[in-house]
Amino acid sequence: MPKDVVSAPSATVDTSTLDSLPADGERASSSIAAIADGLEGALRVRAPAQHAGTPVVRKLAFQVARRLGLDATERLAVEVCAQVRDAGMISLPDSVILKTGNLSPGDWALLNRHPELGAELLESFPAMRQAAELVRAHHERWDGEGYPDGLEGELIPLPSRIVSVCDAFVAMATDRPHRRGIGAGGALEYILGEREAQFDPLTVDCLVEVIRGKSRSRTTPRAGQLGALQPAGGQPSVGPNSPFARRAPAGALQLRRAIAEFDTVPTFEPAIERALAATGFGSPLAGDLVGAIESDIGAAVAILRAAQRRSDAPVVGVPNAVALLTDEEIRDAISSLPTVTFPWRTKFEALLLRCQTHAQAVARATDRIALLLRPLGRDELVAAALLHDVGKLLLALVSPDFADTTTLRDTPEEALRHERREFGFDHATLGGLLAERWGLSDGVVRGVSGHHSVHATPEASLIRLADMVVHHAQGDAVDRELMLRLATRCELSANALRAIVVDLPHAGGSARRRAERSPLSRRETAILQLLAEGRRVTAIAQEFHLSESTVRTHLHNIYAKLEVPDRTQAVLRATDMGWI
Repeated sequence: MPKDVVSAPSATVDTSTLDSLPADGERASSSIAAIADGLEGALRVRAPAQHAGTPVVRKLAFQVARRLGLDATERLAVEVCAQVRDAGMISLPDSVILKTGNLSPGDWALLNRHPELGAELLESFPAMRQAAELVRAHHERWDGEGYPDGLEGELIPLPSRIVSVCDAFVAMATDRPHRRGIGAGGALEYILGEREAQFDPLTVDCLVEVIRGKSRSRTTPRAGQLGALQPAGGQPSVGPNSPFARRAPAGALQLRRAIAEFDTVPTFEPAIERALAATGFGSPLAGDLVGAIESDIGAAVAILRAAQRRSDAPVVGVPNAVALLTDEEIRDAISSLPTVTFPWRTKFEALLLRCQTHAQAVARATDRIALLLRPLGRDELVAAALLHDVGKLLLALVSPDFADTTTLRDTPEEALRHERREFGFDHATLGGLLAERWGLSDGVVRGVSGHHSVHATPEASLIRLADMVVHHAQGDAVDRELMLRLATRCELSANALRAIVVDLPHAGGSARRRAERSPLSRRETAILQLLAEGRRVTAIAQEFHLSESTVRTHLHNIYAKLEVPDRTQAVLRATDMGWI
């Protein structure tokens, strides 16, 4: 679909949407219906699982169109788009459409081509050419991050916007061959959380009215707010014959249980030891104590929560939290936290280390950008940056294989789309929910929940920019054009952005530390990287075709060069210095 195709305003749609009904309108309409019925029948036979939700999507889309006040021709456009939206799946191989297990990245790449394939198929019928444009656009996003053309806002045809929100609701609520559904409650709350991001806000309001049978609310929900992943009254107000009138599947229940039980973030012993050693020596703002707490996600959360319980005003950062608490209160808050010890035994512990290392770098980049743009709000921004990926830990609790679902080849936006497809929610939304549940400040909640949203607050956009800067500095895949647009939106000049990227070549360490050259050889660095991933000596020896005694010799040399006594300290020091 060409980028310059512009839809009608949100309340109306061009009456030529279905390739305009010539002199004999009824005959043309009948032809369109016959073609649509034939394509739907072909999809039902070819891919029954993909077709299963079509009748419900079609019904919901028609009801939303009617509530928007669209006329008969416009409602027909919506209904036909809903009916044939997935016709492109007819062209996909059996290995994708008949697969019952988790889809691979290659499978998703093929599956995501179905809007284009469907449009090509429809264009072969003269009466369906305008319907082809609608089908091509039904996976575009309101914020411009959809596919295949990246259309934004009202550049997306209104029928496509209506079908998009109804399709997403049905897809998330019901089971699919490769995953369990999250039920109507979870699906509707996700739709509300993506209002003005993934979905047209007007169509969201109408869908809510259709599902709940109530007057449409004009209030935009707080970014990231999901309640308990379902409306306060339980399941939406749907009729007894609704396909959604059932219990939520086990996956959704696991997610709700994980949110309820995830009360503390595990900490790393060295950070706690440094923090405990720093208490009782002069002013708590002297730096060592604040630095030790900010070096660990779990410690930072614990101190922020303890301080917030002491204060009626929002506690906007770790320095303010430390200033509010006595040494004894700080020791009580962090000494009882669950700790992770080396070597990392589980995928969750390895993910926690990666999140922590990345969070440190993003916090430093955030502080650097905030110093230029928002110097008075730096503490709260740094706190949000430290916690920006905490939702990933929640996803890892629900799915132990979560750490394996993304690769360094994925941009942050691609990884986020994978999370939404796989779990129905993304880590940013869930992280904001956790921060809110823990009673952290509104600024921290918005920063965490909105750091991947195009329509985020200026503060959340700054954190998103810092996150992209760190990924870029680390050599990870990023959308460079998006990073530049985001810098412009944050009013950060290209020269200033360049200076920050150049000054952050590693995930950790300050500018002073990065001036120090690593004392490790390439082989020693590679061994230490595997050690940080939780590999044992036997596995490392097999990786490099060495004997175990040779690997142990390398480890002893590493400890000596880094002036540390053991493996844990070696990994943490090398990570902090940006050497691994």
